[in-house]
Amino acid sequence: MSEAVQTITGYHAICAAISSVGPQDAHATLYLHGQGSRGEQLERLARIHKVTVRRVDRREIDRIGGEKARGAVLVAALAGPSVRTLTDAIASIREQQAIVLVLDHLSDPHNLGAILRSADQFGVDFVVLPSRRAAGKTDAVLRSSAGAAAVVSTVEVPNIAAALEALKKADFWIYGADMTGEPVDQQQLSGRVALVLGSEGEGLSRLVRDRCDTVVRIPTGGTVDSLNVSVSAGILLYEASRQQQRFRDPS
Repeated sequence: MSEAVQTITGYHAICAAISSVGPQDAHATLYLHGQGSRGEQLERLARIHKVTVRRVDRREIDRIGGEKARGAVLVAALAGPSVRTLTDAIASIREQQAIVLVLDHLSDPHNLGAILRSADQFGVDFVVLPSRRAAGKTDAVLRSSAGAAAVVSTVEVPNIAAALEALKKADFWIYGADMTGEPVDQQQLSGRVALVLGSEGEGLSRLVRDRCDTVVRIPTGGTVDSLNVSVSAGILLYEASRQQQRFRDPS
């Protein structure tokens, strides 16, 4: 994942991004306008993480972050939690149970943001993204993910099909999501699991589908053709985390 400078707006996205700032981050500056409680909370958080804070007028805020900035914008070159290579990401998993999410060329940043938010909530070990022809970690993704994009580990690969082969060699069972598949609640999602979701328009590409061990679907009873890809991701991740007993209600 590159460390290009990002312009981040939205309270929750800025909070998460500031919290992820570390010594490896080359630059991070929080620009603020106004004296609201959220602005004060952001400034306090920035001071804790040694992020530069600059008080500027509203015109400067709009120039840097656009109209959506609403009084605060973070400019940062964040290395974040991303893993440098797929080999490193796989090697970082020591447990016999794991959940990896693979996204096959999603184009909508809002879908990507929502999926990363679900990945954070359901304990995904890392997310595999294509390095080209797909949505990347933009400001829109950070906002849609409520900041989760700043904390979820991701790895970019040039070829999704080849990434699935590497996961198979590491004992991952590959589940592709498609409406023609078997009901996901009838599958055993224990062990090392990789869930693969296709693009919004075309779903799984042929090469990616051919490398899936099992194709699964979410049983539904509605009249609309299919669920949105971000909704599907959330349901599939919930089912996998439930079966792996990743989260238990306190007794």
